[in-house]
Amino acid sequence: MKLLLIEDNDDISNMIAQYVRLKGYDCMVANNGKDGLNQILAKNYDVALLDLAMPEFSGYDIIESLEEKGKLKEQKIIVLTAYAITEAKMKELENRGVYSCLKKPVQLNELIKVIQSCAEA
Repeated sequence: MKLLLIEDNDDISNMIAQYVRLKGYDCMVANNGKDGLNQILAKNYDVALLDLAMPEFSGYDIIESLEEKGKLKEQKIIVLTAYAITEAKMKELENRGVYSCLKKPVQLNELIKVIQSCAEA
């Protein structure tokens, strides 16, 4: 399974990427939103792990761009955010086509469960 992690914090991206690779997943990393969007559009990823709060081009911008291109429902996205997000906002994102929303600090075993459920969906 091919994953794309879009996360601007190097420590977080290194930790998550290393963990999912140890669990047997192929994981690429994009350290900013524009690069992440370009990678989603150019390559075929099974799941994109997306940080919402990034400078310049946020996770919300990526979601809106994919939605405008009609690609949001084609790409399984798991949102990871430390941003103060309400349950209602998380539900709205899921209704728009985001697969799941997880709050940071994310429990890595919980992340793996959600990734596995993506593969089965």
